[in-house]
Amino acid sequence: MTPEQIAALPRPLAFVLPGGGALGTYQVGVLKALTEAGVTPDLLVGVSAGAVNSVLFAWNGGIDGVQRLETMWRNIKRRDLMRLEFGRLAMGLMGRHPSFLDSMHGHRFLKHQLGARLLEHAPTRVAVVATDLSTGEGVAITSGDAAKAVLASTAFPGVFPPVQLDGRTFIDGGVVADVPLELTLQLGAASALVLCVPSLAAGPIPKHALDILFRASSLGVEAHGRTVLRRPPPGIVVVDVPAPESDVTTFDVGKSVSMIDEAHRHALAWLATR
Repeated sequence: MTPEQIAALPRPLAFVLPGGGALGTYQVGVLKALTEAGVTPDLLVGVSAGAVNSVLFAWNGGIDGVQRLETMWRNIKRRDLMRLEFGRLAMGLMGRHPSFLDSMHGHRFLKHQLGARLLEHAPTRVAVVATDLSTGEGVAITSGDAAKAVLASTAFPGVFPPVQLDGRTFIDGGVVADVPLELTLQLGAASALVLCVPSLAAGPIPKHALDILFRASSLGVEAHGRTVLRRPPPGIVVVDVPAPESDVTTFDVGKSVSMIDEAHRHALAWLATR
């Protein structure tokens, strides 16, 4: 789809950025290609890793902003977001903690990137999607502390603890709304450009319980996302920017930087196709 064809889509135009952990790196290359082509959103809707990209891009649009986002992903290390503590892991397995890891390092990282910014003050309108753990409802968070909202959207269940916001308990938005088209429509978008992340390529069967759990979770989220894209809600025009399969997994943080250049090439080719 060419930039001219995208420009002809009904406005407001939303960029929808699903989750995917380390696979969120891919969205940076796509944002770079779109920005170079002069394609800009009226609204950003992000889920999990896509929420990180959405919120940062909301304050740092344009080529310079994409470069800052790219620099962040190229320099991030797993230890910046998560550190395994065997005592915490054991307590989690015994049911004495709501998660195997704490979110202290991730929250510190987000505060370093975002400071005390409030979502409602973003230069480009932005919404962060999280899952209400009580009701199972996908919720678009549009105001309040940006870092805390992203922390809620990225709270992968069992791995990181739920996050309390305004009297509600939230976990990762991808649990119920990884491709949140209904919420995007409710936010007033007339068109949505979905910046997909690579799906899991076929690979060796995992042997360990947690590896099986994480792979199964990823496969389930991907399947639901494909269903949503095939049957979008009436009232919104949906275009997805495709992504190839990859053997990079959700937790391969720091190993996915090559995806930026790959995504940039693929997105540029897609933008040249009528």
